[in-house]
Amino acid sequence: MLDCGAECVPKSLSVAGAPRTRLWLPVVGALVETAQGLVLLDGGFSSAFLADAEAQARVYRGGPPPRRPAEDPLGALGVSRADVALGAVSHLHCDHTGALRSVAAAGKRIAIHADELAFAQSRGTIDDGYYAPDYEGLDSAWRVLEGDAELADGVAALATPGHTPGHLSFRVDLQQTGTWLLAFDAADLCENLLDGTPPGWMALPEDAERAAASLARLRSEANRLDARLVPGHDAAFWRAVRHPPGGHR
Repeated sequence: MLDCGAECVPKSLSVAGAPRTRLWLPVVGALVETAQGLVLLDGGFSSAFLADAEAQARVYRGGPPPRRPAEDPLGALGVSRADVALGAVSHLHCDHTGALRSVAAAGKRIAIHADELAFAQSRGTIDDGYYAPDYEGLDSAWRVLEGDAELADGVAALATPGHTPGHLSFRVDLQQTGTWLLAFDAADLCENLLDGTPPGWMALPEDAERAAASLARLRSEANRLDARLVPGHDAAFWRAVRHPPGGHR
């Protein structure tokens, strides 16, 4: 589990019908050891975005700027971007795209849903959280998915559209602790998962039904697989499951 910093956003973005009270939420990622090598799932903020005050002001709209992690989350594990065999990104919002350029520069592929890439390239703007400098010009690096897909042994992408048109969540099967479902922004908070309340913000307002269906799918899969269902930005949950010595097994 990777601590990639924190951001302060209105709760109404995370939970439909919630007030606009701002919450500090963790920005997270995951690194999975597989038979095919290390798979990086999301990567927090890029240094370019964290140095771009204008972009931050447009994303956070009067709120405080995001916090950097205390140390590079991969470096803290003794891992460099060059050690990653494959990257994957849940969606192209600025709090998830920080590792894309470095993974691509190391000659590695990055899994992304086709609908997400198409939306970001044609309609995504900084006002909607899309920071183009993180992903422009990476065409040769993409591994474009049309739906669910196995990424490596024990790691699969699950299509969970709604929050954004091509949002992905991830299934990780571990030998000792079983199946984990990483919802990312299909469910920011435990409240989404416990109450079945969908996200409050969608890149396309007409995707509200798709967001609700994706959340229902994750909750159903968690029950079917007896899986740990991990929300994408819940501070209490992430403190409980943060990376232990040697990682989760």
